[in-house]
Amino acid sequence: MDLPLISHPNVDEGDAYPSSQLTDDGALRLDAHNRTVGDRAVRLFGPDDDRTQYLRIAASLHDFGKVTPQFQAHVRPGENYDGPDEEKAHARLGALATWYVLEEADAPLRDQLAATLAVARHHQALPNAAQYTGETLARAVEASADVLQAQINRIDETWPEAADDLFRCTGSDACSWAEFAEWARSGAAAAALQDCSVRETLTDVEPTPSQLPDSLYDRTIHYWAALTLADKSHAMGVSEDRVFDFDTLDLETLERHINTLRQQEASSPHEAQLNDERERARRQALRGTHEWLNQEQTDIATLTLPTGLGKTFTGLSAAFEARYILDEIDTEHPDNPRPVIYALPYTSIIEQTRALFEDPELWGADPKKSALTVHHYLSETVVYADEYDATDVDESDASETAQFLGETWRDGTVLTTFVQLFESLTGPSNRQGLKLPSLDSALIILDEPQALPKDWWDGIERLLQLLTSEYSAEIIAMTATQPSLFREMETSSLLELGAAHDQNDCNHCRNQPAYDTELPPTSQESYFNEADRVRYTIDESALSHRLETKEEFVEYDTAASRIHETAAQADSVLAICNTIKSSRQLTQAVSQHSDAVHLGPVLENILSAPDANVAESEMNPGEIVSEVLQTVGIEDQCSDESPARNQEVPSPQGPFVLTLNSRYRPFDRQVIIQLAQQLSTGPVPFILVSTQAIEAGVDISFETVYRDIAPLDSIVQAAGRCNRAYEWGKNGGQVTIWTLAPTGTDAANPPAYWVYERGSTDAGMPDHLRLISDVLAKVPGQRDVADIHLSKHAVDRYFEQLSRRSLDDGSIREHIDHAEGRWLSQQSLIGGYETADVLVAISESESQTLDRITQMFTDGNPRAYDRLEDLSHLRVSLPAKVIDANPKLTRIDGQGRNDDGVNVFRFNGTSGLTYTLEDGGLRAAEESIQDRFTI
Repeated sequence: MDLPLISHPNVDEGDAYPSSQLTDDGALRLDAHNRTVGDRAVRLFGPDDDRTQYLRIAASLHDFGKVTPQFQAHVRPGENYDGPDEEKAHARLGALATWYVLEEADAPLRDQLAATLAVARHHQALPNAAQYTGETLARAVEASADVLQAQINRIDETWPEAADDLFRCTGSDACSWAEFAEWARSGAAAAALQDCSVRETLTDVEPTPSQLPDSLYDRTIHYWAALTLADKSHAMGVSEDRVFDFDTLDLETLERHINTLRQQEASSPHEAQLNDERERARRQALRGTHEWLNQEQTDIATLTLPTGLGKTFTGLSAAFEARYILDEIDTEHPDNPRPVIYALPYTSIIEQTRALFEDPELWGADPKKSALTVHHYLSETVVYADEYDATDVDESDASETAQFLGETWRDGTVLTTFVQLFESLTGPSNRQGLKLPSLDSALIILDEPQALPKDWWDGIERLLQLLTSEYSAEIIAMTATQPSLFREMETSSLLELGAAHDQNDCNHCRNQPAYDTELPPTSQESYFNEADRVRYTIDESALSHRLETKEEFVEYDTAASRIHETAAQADSVLAICNTIKSSRQLTQAVSQHSDAVHLGPVLENILSAPDANVAESEMNPGEIVSEVLQTVGIEDQCSDESPARNQEVPSPQGPFVLTLNSRYRPFDRQVIIQLAQQLSTGPVPFILVSTQAIEAGVDISFETVYRDIAPLDSIVQAAGRCNRAYEWGKNGGQVTIWTLAPTGTDAANPPAYWVYERGSTDAGMPDHLRLISDVLAKVPGQRDVADIHLSKHAVDRYFEQLSRRSLDDGSIREHIDHAEGRWLSQQSLIGGYETADVLVAISESESQTLDRITQMFTDGNPRAYDRLEDLSHLRVSLPAKVIDANPKLTRIDGQGRNDDGVNVFRFNGTSGLTYTLEDGGLRAAEESIQDRFTI
């Protein structure tokens, strides 16, 4: 074998690499790869301090182990390596070289160990650091380690000068191969690694996380993610401009859009006042952003506004303004983008926010191009170049690169979920970790953070500390009900800062547009005082969970009768249940009334037509909505020119009914939500029975809401779907809180118990319902409660009571502090129980599509995986126990259940499950205990 050494063979495809990085036969030179990865990792990393130099050393040595003749024989075409597999491995030798050079550079122990772990695991996930460092890695570098000695000896015999060249890639001339080899043969590193990670016992060593450097996990994940993305992007031939140069959405366009909206005439004085309050809050938050960044006292800002006051536009305005100011200040990194990450709680509501970004009258963003990336488990997450055309993309190269850039969040604005954000920080897989460099100096919006699981709050607080301290991210948490998670942290209120801000002495204020209307700032409390949208009624059943009070429930027949009585007087009624099973039982009771018309069967007839295919065709939810309304003869009444509720409607009909939960296909959910949006403010009576899936982020408004008892923040979120834009005037909405009865004859506890006390993880919160009842009992005027008394004052009391309880055992924080990546990787923000995805086909054409994809898998066609990603509109998650109980349910790849492959199942109506739009979506034919927990 001859020099030069290579890192990857046969990469000379197109113009992915300059000729100086390639050998004559088109392989990637090892020295060129290491230098480029060092440069990219440093640029991805963000901070410009000593850490940058430590990372450059580690990244420049990440493939140092490939200098061995064993690896070169393994990787080069035409060579035949037949030695031990362990000797051709390269990561641990690179890690040892990293430890050595950083020790020579007097790096702090935290940086030395973090960089060493990053190199050792740059093809894998992060380990439990103490165990891996003191046992696995230390034993691999002992003087008696045969693999290490064999690798060093072969380098010495073959090309020691090449190893010297690789040390020089670090930018340091202080280290030579001869010195390193002598040190490595001595086994000195093993003792040093054990000193910081284990303690000796009588017979062996024991991992001791308390001996690790403080905040080791934070620094390790930071180095590891930057190194891994730099390595993979260069190995794939992704050009530097594709990694670093991208567009973004901007504040100027949003300002113009809002100005256009404000020129339109309001439909009523209440709407005009609401629009003014929305704009007042937005401008005040912009001023608050100036003050927040000027004070530099905290990296977390809060935006607390009543539901319906335009938090989305206000939060985006604040984030874009903050990015502009920070970019202006950061003169050392003018070419490094600062992304805006917008995170939401649920996949089911993300599409509505996405539609805002894609609105042609606003940004008109295309998520497949640079400027906006949408990332959740059902989305097609890609970033193509500006010249992208779906008809001429090279499916093997361009698509792979586009998917890589999308999933690594290399874009100016990213719309994603809490799961994608926080699970990528909590023991991420190697693939998940690739997105973390985009968090460096990012603006992160957390929309509705109260929806984060309460047993994660302590862990989330620790992750926010990681984001702000290690990644220098700025965070905006926006909601109507700030959870105690943020109340107990040092934060800045954008509205309070904006009220106190002196705009006459602010250059940024002077650069803002000239507004036609002066809207002076006001106190945060005033926004709640003015937001008199609803009145609350607290049912006796919701107060019956207190000590020494007999527990009462509202039976489903009684609930249905009350709902129908209300629907006869009101435009629309929303009933929110705590579980799928409860919503199904209430739907059945509501639908049994002779005048009720459930629209599920109508919609199902349309979607199950033989040629209907959600996966293959460009079916438009809006067109389906029109067809449903036309079928039942009310399309004209629900048009923009429909008559008011108090005007006579031709051929009056009984209330229309729909049901919504997470067990519907995503496409069907979109249609149901759009149908509900049309009907909830239309002239015909309408009832929607839903789970909590409707509560956060769905822009919909009902005259009356019934909410099964829940935490106070959930109740307020439910009220956010009531009289949202004052369609029924000030105080025109009515919200009733009650406790629905247990479901089924064998249940002793109400649905709320299974969700908020026992919990799907058996943890729950003991006596949670009693706490809620106690808080509700202290609300004045329980039969007619003013909006602010519950939405602000009661919520404050609720979170105050929660703060006195230990909501979790601190295990996530503890394992982060102990740098136990493997343990963290097994935690899930969703929690509860294991699930699997099922592709639901309800038409003949959709079944044929699934047949074709199964055949592609059977034939070994690699495009089957791409086609599978196109089926997100058909995916429904089911508890694994339901899957296990239905053996006729087959996998989409045609393999057996215990075989390797794609663990995604297919349903076409013959597998022990049912799928109906009237009865709760996909479920087992027999009731499942998981229905007690899921929404």
